[in-house]
Order: sequence, then C-alpha cells, then structure tokens
Amino acid sequence: MLAAGTLILPRAGAAESVGTVTGQASSGDWRLGVADVPAPQAPGAKVRTPARIETLAGQMGQGAAPLQAVAAEWAAQRVAEGALDAWVGVWPAGRALPREVRRAELDWSAAPMAIMRTDTDIHAWSDLSGRTVCLSADSRSPGELSARFGALEQIYASATDALLALRIGQCDAAVQDEDFMKQLLMFPEWRKFSAQLQPYRSQRLMRLTREDLSEPRRAAVRQATSPDRLHELARQQTRDIAFEVYLDQTVPDCH
Repeated sequence: MLAAGTLILPRAGAAESVGTVTGQASSGDWRLGVADVPAPQAPGAKVRTPARIETLAGQMGQGAAPLQAVAAEWAAQRVAEGALDAWVGVWPAGRALPREVRRAELDWSAAPMAIMRTDTDIHAWSDLSGRTVCLSADSRSPGELSARFGALEQIYASATDALLALRIGQCDAAVQDEDFMKQLLMFPEWRKFSAQLQPYRSQRLMRLTREDLSEPRRAAVRQATSPDRLHELARQQTRDIAFEVYLDQTVPDCH
C-alpha cells in the first residue's frame, strides 16, 4: 500500500478537477478539437482523469473550450473551414496543411515511455516480447507495442486502472506519454516503480490554428497551450491520477 503521510492529496471540490472536459459557454469561448473526447462521467462511477493532456487544455478560468472529437485526418480541414479554432494532438509527420492553417509544436512529449518495478529484468524495448504491458484505452500506443516488440498488451479503461494494475503485479510494464511518466515518477510513492525505458521514437503534440483567427481567440488558444499552462495541467493531472490509484489500491504492492 502507499505509505502513510503521502504527498498526494485530493483537491477540495470535485468541480475543480482538471478531469472535467466540458464547461459553460461564455463570450470568450473558443472551439478545440482533439482526436478523442472522454465519455461523460457516469453517475456514481469512480473519478477517472483523462490521460491525454490535450483534453484538459481548454479548461481555463474564464470559461472552457467545448471539445469536439476530430480525427487527425480531418483536423486541418475542420480548422480551415472555421468549424474549429484550434486542434491539438499528434499530427502525422509529412502531412500537408491547407494554406489557411498554421502548425506549432507544443511543449509536450507524447512519445511512449515505459515504467516498471525497480527489480525488473526488462532493460530494453525488445525485452517486452512475450511480457505484459498495461495501457489505457486513451493512450497513444495500443497495437504498436504488440506489433513492434511482441508485447502482450492489456488495455484498461483509464490510466488510473492501468497504473494500478502495474502496482499490484498484473503486468510487467506500463506505457504512457513521456512527459506524464516523468511527472508521475516525481512522487515518492512511485520510486519502487521507477525503472524505465526511454522512448524509442520522438513524438510531440502539435497545435493547428487558422491564420485569420481573431486576436481574442488566438490569445485564448496560446494561453491554454502555453508551456506554463501545460506544465500546470501536467502537475495536477498526475497528482489526480496518482491519488485515484491510491484510493483504489486495496491489495499490497508486490515488494
């Protein structure tokens, strides 16, 4: 179990959680597209914070950006048409953009990083052959680890569930975005799971916006996706997910 006196604390008021991805409209609203929009929280269900940082990026103090689920293949067209003010996600390398759309690389590594128990015998990605890897349904690697390394992928509903499975010994490794994993490993409760495989490929989040976006909306997009904002979201996201794991862990860790 996690040690008493843990540094992971819940915030006051569930309404403040960065896991919330919808909000009331305001005059300054802007429209954000992402590849996948989390399903609404079912009444009475356990709180689960989304793993993809871009689904949290529109949560601002003066109003939320309504999220629209738009696959990467349609993102540039939707932005060019004005159906979206911005789209954030993993943009396929080499894909052309309409002349009305601009692309910017964000300060977030979405490359796959693995963490394991410190006594693991896995020291390279190739060592995952025939080994179990926990992934969340909203991670970016399902199918890839199996095809590339022969890993046995176990897909869980959320990052919380996948990380809990790692802690209680149901899988050999867990994989998520590099920047999320680095933030998670700052918690002392994760030191015994701090063995890691660095990303085998690079992948950063991209932001698409229209060239003629109005200045108020351009400013809102910049604020929501700035390095400081992403770092703030990452700190709260990992804090929330770590606390969710803590609450759900009802069997001892394998030590």
